[in-house]
This record gives sequence, C-alpha cells and structure tokens, in this order.
Amino acid sequence: MKNRFRVGRLCSMLMLAWLPAFVLHAEAASSQGELRLVIVLSRHGVRSPTSEPARLNVYSRDAWPVWPVPPGYLTPRGKQLMTIMGRWYRTHYAQAGLLPATGCMASSLDVVADDEQRTMESARGLMDGFDPQCAVTISAAPRKGADALFAHDVSGVSDAIRTQAQAALLGRIGGDVTRMTTANAGLIEQMQGVLMDCAPGQCSAGKTPGKKWLMDQPASVEPGEGDELLTIKSPLRSASTLAEDFYLEYVEGMPMSSVAWGRVAPTQLGQLLALHSIYTDTTLHTPVAARAYASLLAIRVLATLQQAADSMQNANAVGGVHTKIVFLIGHDTNIETLAGLLKLHWLLPEQPADPTSVGGALVFELRYHRDGNRYEVSAYYVSQSMQQMRASAVLDVAHAPLTAPIFIPGCSTSVPGYPCSLSQFATALTQAVRPN
Repeated sequence: MKNRFRVGRLCSMLMLAWLPAFVLHAEAASSQGELRLVIVLSRHGVRSPTSEPARLNVYSRDAWPVWPVPPGYLTPRGKQLMTIMGRWYRTHYAQAGLLPATGCMASSLDVVADDEQRTMESARGLMDGFDPQCAVTISAAPRKGADALFAHDVSGVSDAIRTQAQAALLGRIGGDVTRMTTANAGLIEQMQGVLMDCAPGQCSAGKTPGKKWLMDQPASVEPGEGDELLTIKSPLRSASTLAEDFYLEYVEGMPMSSVAWGRVAPTQLGQLLALHSIYTDTTLHTPVAARAYASLLAIRVLATLQQAADSMQNANAVGGVHTKIVFLIGHDTNIETLAGLLKLHWLLPEQPADPTSVGGALVFELRYHRDGNRYEVSAYYVSQSMQQMRASAVLDVAHAPLTAPIFIPGCSTSVPGYPCSLSQFATALTQAVRPN
C-alpha cells in the first residue's frame, strides 16, 4: 500500500510538471488558429542562363562557363534542390498539423506549373521530396486564357494602358530613363570591373575592342506590343541579368574559380544582386505594370482561399474543396508582380530587399479560429540560403530554410505573423486589382 501511494504521488507530480507545458502548447495552437490551406507560389529551381554563351561572351573579357543543360533549362542540381525543399514542406506542414507525415496526398494536393522545362521539372523535383512514394499529377498551365497563371499574357491590354504603364515607370525615375543608370552608376561600374577584370572607374571601352560595355548600352522605355507591356532598354537591365547569372553559377555549386571567373566573394555577390533587386522594383513593382501582369493570378489565389473557407466549389479556385496544399510553380516575375500588386516586401539576411531566389516561394496560409468563427490569412517568404543551396544541405527543424513573415498593407494586424481577416484580404486584393 505504501509503495502504491508513492507511485501514485510520483505520477501526480509528473502530471503537474507536464500539464503547464501542454496547456501552453494548446493555447499557442489555439491563438494561431487551425491551419486549413496553404498556397505555395514557388520559383523554379537552379537553371542555366537564358542566353547562349556566345551572346554572353561579348560582355566579358573571358568566356562564360559551360552548363550541363541548354539555355534556360533546369539543371540536375536544381531539381535536387527542389526535392530538398519538397521534403521540408512535407515535414514542416506535418508538424503544423495540416498533413500526415507520410502517405499519399493525392486527395488533398494540387500542383500546377508553367508549361516550360524548368518549371515542370522543378515541380517534379518538388514532389519527389514532398510525396516520394506516390504518383502526383502535375498540371501544365497554358500560355493564354483563364488558366494562364504564369504566362503574363497581356496581349489583350489596350494601347492606353501600355502608355499609362510607360508613364508610371517614367514617373518613378524622374521622367528620364537615363536616371536608372546614373543613380546606380557605382554598382554598374563594379559589375563592369568584374566582367572585364579591371578596377571600377578605370575600365575603358578602348582597352577591349569588339566587346559590349554596360554604360554604352542604349536606354529607353516604350509601350510594348503583343505579350510585352513595355519595351525597356537600359544598362541597369543588362547588369541585372548578368548579376543573376553569377548567382546561378554560385548556387549551382560551380568552383569559385568559375563563379564570375573567381573575381567575387559570396558577400560581393550578394551586393551585385542589388542590381537585379533595383531593376525589378522599378519595372515590376510599379502598380500599373503589376496590375496588368498579376491580376489573374491574384484573383485565382483569392478564390482558392475563399473556396477553402466556404467549403463550396469556386470556379476561379485552383484545386478542389478538400485541397489542403496548392503548389504553383512559376517564375521570379510571378512572385515579383504579385508582390508589386499587393505591395508586399520582405528581407533575408544575405541579399538585397525582396529577393526571389531560385526555389524560393511566396506562401499564403489560411487559418480558422473557432472563437468568432473567423478566417485569417498570413503570408511569408521562404528560401534556402545561398550556402544551403551551394552545399545541397539537408533541411530539417535544426537547419531550416530562411523565412520572413510579410506584412500585408491594408490588411495585416500587429499580431506576430501579421495575420489579417480573409474578408479584409479580399478587400485589399480586389482594390489592388480594380482600383476604380
């Protein structure tokens, strides 16, 4: 009897020690709400430069490195890195209670990719990690029509809107397109020094005849035609593209002697990527352009969130009523224009503002709160770090990718994670798409 009393007392003490932690965990889960749906808008994985080597070589003293795939194609390493991200998503959202840790997800998973090699293969790599034992259907988005989620089809945009987009862009740069160059001359000169292996400020076009020099490139902004909203020429645009090509060499895992010919350290590479960030912000975050490019995608994202909340089929939604996670695999421009439309911004430790890393994603989460019978939306950006990509590092709880919670203007509250009600998110998004 005495021993039984001691055992019972010990059990009671252990229960009392365990109970507060359990209660705190339950209260935290309750305060965050029940996770009902996740939409992952991801960029494709590591690809080769989109230009042929011969076109790149005219910008540099030395020949650019050879890639294992044709221009613009996903590399085998790029697919491997997407698999690592897919495995992380599965583990992360299993821990969040949305998904089982193992087993097929066909009934509650929808995957849509742009109809290009680098996006379709990225989606396959992602699913190799997310649902490795099951055959996942990956839908290819068409180039035109209501399902053209990634194509930026602006062929139906009027000449008046194209002219307005031109004015909106010029209005951001003082009405003079050359100011994009002069305002960023220091970074462009730094890039020129890397390309031609000369000291910034001391490079001269006369030293290397037959080569293209960044500062000699024409600068203009004109209304576009067909699928092109604007036709933009600028030294900043050229420098932006070449900086990202250096970044791709690094995350592909090329020897440092091949990354910008061994002329940049990883920290300098991050600085040069500001060229890409600045150009993107100027051209794709401008509201008129962002609205023309991203409105269809925004409407489909909202419809998918509303469908999950209403438990009723919505014709504009991606996936079915019982879908728990939607993967949309597109391009950096899809993330950039949607962010521009909704005025979203984020920051990671190693890159300039609003990076759109290969394999990185803009994520929307929908949560249900039983108290008040309400739904909330929150957003964050996630990406493997440059070093994690370079090392093909395994991701887990202790070695997670980089994340940044995002404040949604006109919607978010000050609660950690910056959630906002679904109704306010719908109002903010609708106002962005149809300001009048």
